[in-house]
Amino acid sequence: MDYQVYRLSEPSLRELPCILDAEEELLAARRGEQFRFIRSLLKRELAGRCGMVAADIHLDYGPHGKPCFRQAEFNLSHSGDCLCMAFHHTPIGVDVEQIRRRPKSRLAPRFMAPEQLEAFLARGSNAEEFFFCWCAAEALVKQAGDTIWNVQEYPFRYECGEIIPLFGNAPQVQLFTPLPGYCGAVAYHP
Repeated sequence: MDYQVYRLSEPSLRELPCILDAEEELLAARRGEQFRFIRSLLKRELAGRCGMVAADIHLDYGPHGKPCFRQAEFNLSHSGDCLCMAFHHTPIGVDVEQIRRRPKSRLAPRFMAPEQLEAFLARGSNAEEFFFCWCAAEALVKQAGDTIWNVQEYPFRYECGEIIPLFGNAPQVQLFTPLPGYCGAVAYHP
């Protein structure tokens, strides 16, 4: 497993030529310039890992709209100025979030299992712990190829800076700090 972290505002990255196919250009017309840039960067990363030409990379989509590529497993996430792309030989999920003011007590019940929520609220957890848990939840869902609406089917505990999944055949979850002021998590089977 490995991941790459990019600062979206990095000028040298923005100078890379766009390499989208016609279908991706249609998506870019709706989603904007950032989509164009990120998709071109992703195709370059995949091409380098698979020994292909970036312009020849064609992505398909899974049942929940997750982009996929037959020759390699990957996932990506971006928040604020941070972009993370993760790669592995088995399905992988990654999430990054900028630490910011959020209504933790209102949002936490949406993605935390009841026992996890109880422990989280009892500790009076800080923003960083909240965002690490949020990232872990999203990474677990993405690794499973599921939708965020089913997040509570992937319960876990946060203990001493680590995520401990509480469901069968659970992947490993690694927390990381992609950039200052951000939290991240990647979920994968070793």
